[in-house]
Amino acid sequence: MPYPPIRTAVVLPLLLLCATVAGQWDVSFQGTVPVLRNGQPLDMAWAGGINFSQISDIDLNGDGLKDLFLFDRSGNTVTTLLNTGTPGTAAYRLGRPDVPPTLFSELHDWVLLRDYNCDGKEDIFTYTQAGFGVYRNTSVGDDLSFEQITNRVNSRYVSPSGSGTVANLYVSQVDLPSIEDIDGDGDLDILTFSLLGSYMEYHRNLSMELYGTCDSLTFELRNKCWGFFVENFSNNSVTLNTPCDFNVPDPEMGGAEGDRPGAPGDADERAHAGSTTLALDLNGDGVKEALLGDISFNNVVALYNGGTVEQAVIISVDTLFPVYDIPVDLPVFPACFYEDVDNDGLRDLLVSPNATSLSENTNSVWYFRNTGTDAAPIFERVQRNLFQDRMIDVGEGAFPVFFDHDRDGLMDLLVANHGYHDQAGSYTGAVALLRNSGTAQSPRFELVTTDYMELSTSGIGMSMFPAFGDVDGDGDEDMYIGDLQGRLHAYRNTGGTGSAQFQLWAPNLTDAAGGIIDVGQFATPVFHDLDGDGLLDMLVGERNGNLNHYRNTGTATAPAWTLLDEAAGGVSTTEWWNVTGYSVPAIVSLPGGATELLLGSEAGWIYRYTDLVGTPGSTWTLADSTFLGLREGFRTGVAARDLTGDGLPELVIGNYRGGLGLWASEAIAGIPRLEGVSSLGIHPNPARHMVNITGMAVPPQGGELSVFDSLGHLVISKGVASDMIQLDVSGWPCGVYTVRMRSSNGIRMGRLVVTPL
Repeated sequence: MPYPPIRTAVVLPLLLLCATVAGQWDVSFQGTVPVLRNGQPLDMAWAGGINFSQISDIDLNGDGLKDLFLFDRSGNTVTTLLNTGTPGTAAYRLGRPDVPPTLFSELHDWVLLRDYNCDGKEDIFTYTQAGFGVYRNTSVGDDLSFEQITNRVNSRYVSPSGSGTVANLYVSQVDLPSIEDIDGDGDLDILTFSLLGSYMEYHRNLSMELYGTCDSLTFELRNKCWGFFVENFSNNSVTLNTPCDFNVPDPEMGGAEGDRPGAPGDADERAHAGSTTLALDLNGDGVKEALLGDISFNNVVALYNGGTVEQAVIISVDTLFPVYDIPVDLPVFPACFYEDVDNDGLRDLLVSPNATSLSENTNSVWYFRNTGTDAAPIFERVQRNLFQDRMIDVGEGAFPVFFDHDRDGLMDLLVANHGYHDQAGSYTGAVALLRNSGTAQSPRFELVTTDYMELSTSGIGMSMFPAFGDVDGDGDEDMYIGDLQGRLHAYRNTGGTGSAQFQLWAPNLTDAAGGIIDVGQFATPVFHDLDGDGLLDMLVGERNGNLNHYRNTGTATAPAWTLLDEAAGGVSTTEWWNVTGYSVPAIVSLPGGATELLLGSEAGWIYRYTDLVGTPGSTWTLADSTFLGLREGFRTGVAARDLTGDGLPELVIGNYRGGLGLWASEAIAGIPRLEGVSSLGIHPNPARHMVNITGMAVPPQGGELSVFDSLGHLVISKGVASDMIQLDVSGWPCGVYTVRMRSSNGIRMGRLVVTPL
């Protein structure tokens, strides 16, 4: 696919430059703001967390080193880690903040990267509808790009009679196939479970046989019972030496045909529940074994192949793999990946849940180092939280809220979650405290506790969401907590002038009429004096995506809550394709006294509303439903406060992977360097008329100059053949633009400020 407009790093016009765009600001990703845990820095603190990742390697920046591509089933989100190590030394940093979310926005359910055309660049295999599509890697240097070559790969399904029908090569959305060279001929084959039943199908790629090259995806079903085993339809037990009288004629990678009990469609052929498959050679004999994970179980089952490349026969089963080390015990539905993560030239084993919920979410990337050889690996478990131990990761869900806990004038950060998964299969909700120990201009956070005020034992349960405001008029901020059931619980701050201490004041908060406040599910409150009467009102988001307006009809010391509007401002974060929206509100104060509303959403985009008034039935202005193009994942929450003393708010965005991203505001006094991308020279800047763009050597074949406006829309794109380009920006609307130059030499970017004439 062509490289889409840059949206994650674009900026909105500055207040000081264009009076018509008051209330907008400029942010850029800040992955280096320090965060410490137990005194040790988290170098990937703001990476966004990991829950249920499918892991592949790929060279993302053209430096010859294999980086890591993590596709998380929590929201179909991609995280990239750049390999900065050396042979024998592992080192990674958070990668490609310049890559827009739209580059991978079409990927869902499962994603594996494999080089199908032998050009040395990993291509994308991903689930589509009852099968999978393929995107070819068309990257040049560090200019990352893909183009779809097929929406659905087909295979020739051969019947026992020998006739064949071409249809989609079926892989379910919950299964994970093995895409490997099974027969050793140089092209990629497929092992996957059949549509009905628990037999493994072998789809052979005929690219080498038909064309003499590996660059085609021409499949034929060559064995309906690869290895002659069957997995039980209701559990993960495996039966060996299973006859297969419904097989294809002369099956490859299998034995002779024989009788078996029953026929296709009997009890043994009931719908397969879900399995993950990884084919690899475990014992150095040149034939592939298979590692299986099952949807309802914690272990990995190893199937050992006692046959040959021409005739696969599974002869033994290890249900405690690796039995010689610490077996995999990962709730639930483990999937295995074979990638070299320590740069020693040997592929290692990584295991992560292939789930979307109800699985381990903080220790969910098990790393087994290969201490053997690549042909005959021996796996030794190193850790259960690879990369997660270097991030802010609070389990499933991360909903940030700023609050000065220790009253030192610096905003601390509270992060609520949906819950931590435990071995019993249940969830425990909690709130983490990250204390800001930096300065008014340079924030620095330290993890103090993952269970603020021991709220996990409060009985409130999962999806606690705190809001802070002085509702009793004693000069400190009290805490209200929304819960999963849609109710609110009030805590009075008894800490006085010191650090906050909270005492439960009103469980199951009632309204002015004495009825328990209940907004449905997933109550997310925020305080704001919406009607300007000097009393803090409440806006409460909920699962349906709307906002509930509770007006404070009490006094400055004794609040009373009256529901004025269940659809305040006409706000909705519900997308057309869903009935829920999970609105998570945050009030933002901007220079000049302007107040706006930002909302996290189920889809993950940030909604922005202006013109907030407290009149029931009024409609607020939806200024943006994809604010700044920022999307950290799905089920997002957002917090906004000035952390750098420039008068403009920073944004902390949480997502359902349990992590956070930090986007810092900056008053432009020049052009900030875009992290991960070399900067262009742009002079003069700010500009009104002619602009000179330098800083990139253009090769003889030329390059491409593109300029995007503050919303990511393409303003101009043209071919260039010179190392210095002139642009006439007179007549352009004032604001901040993103300038990109790309060629075979790479990509460089910069920001251009256009001022009023």
